[in-house]
Amino acid sequence: MLKAFAWIPGSGLIKDPPREKFAEIIAREDAVLWVDMESATPSEIGLLRKPFGVHPTAVDECRDFTPLPKVETFGEYLLVVLHRVQFDEESRAMNLREIDFLLAKNWLVTVRQDSSTSVDEVQVKLQNSEHLIQEGPGRLMAAIVEVITSRYFPMIEFLEKEIDVLETAMLENRKESDPFGRILALRRTVVALRRTLVPQREVIHRLAKEEFRLAGGATALHLRGTHDELYWILTELDIHRELLTSAFEGHAAMGANRLAEISNRMNRVMEKLTRFTTIFMPLTLITGVYGMNFKHMPELEWVWSYPVLLILLLSAGFVLAWYFRKTIPPAFVESLGDMDKRVQTQVWKRPTGDGGMTGVQVGRKPG
Repeated sequence: MLKAFAWIPGSGLIKDPPREKFAEIIAREDAVLWVDMESATPSEIGLLRKPFGVHPTAVDECRDFTPLPKVETFGEYLLVVLHRVQFDEESRAMNLREIDFLLAKNWLVTVRQDSSTSVDEVQVKLQNSEHLIQEGPGRLMAAIVEVITSRYFPMIEFLEKEIDVLETAMLENRKESDPFGRILALRRTVVALRRTLVPQREVIHRLAKEEFRLAGGATALHLRGTHDELYWILTELDIHRELLTSAFEGHAAMGANRLAEISNRMNRVMEKLTRFTTIFMPLTLITGVYGMNFKHMPELEWVWSYPVLLILLLSAGFVLAWYFRKTIPPAFVESLGDMDKRVQTQVWKRPTGDGGMTGVQVGRKPG
């Protein structure tokens, strides 16, 4: 699908001028032409060769996906490749889409493979205010880049909310469903955003410092504000990456603490079972000896044999119980069970200099 806007002195803004008029419009130095190609057909792509005279290499760049943003000069025009984000908060799916700009002195061609609300927004703004196209094609490109950059802010807000949920769960010692999967997914999102935004910031920086003659003046001035926004976005992504690392370590520490608590409870149970087993072992031995069916056991005929045996069994049990109580006091066993509470890794908020709280700290809390 192809849309076009032309501004000609005396005629004003013209929407969708005939394709046959493109060559006539760009031949006029005082006219401006913007052609937007969405999912362009081969015949529409052919317009890049004639009448715009775009080099075949640049045409291939517009037709194929370029993994990293970049800017190249082809003499009378620039090729600017940028990425825009499409994010669905419900499904948490993030997709990067490419948009290509071919910028000349009095014409601009944008090429994209699917719909873009950023470009559509600028088109609506253009129809309500002609000054965008009157300032030149560079001003149109700067307006589109500004809207594309603003689409990254909801992603930053989404990451902040997700990290706050993970930090709150740690501070409240609350179990979350698959926290490590969520953290790793968020880290992949942060890495993907940084991978495309770092070179994109470099492209905007080169355009904003007027390295290219075709993107000077008002275009460079507006792109400087966009460059500052990208710098802030990348700074936030670096902070989020550190917070996600702390969240990963904190949830790992919480898991280790839970395992330690389970292990200590099992140790206390085993200690009790071992005591009972040790006490009853000699009693089982004695009763086992007199349970044998030998004919000649003189003490069995003795009238006091049964009460003496009971006294012997009770005495042995009490002596062993007294021995364990003296050598292994219960307080010592309870202290072992509570040891994890004293030495376990703690997760807590780091205080800032202004009295606020930021991030999380994994380790023993001071003071």
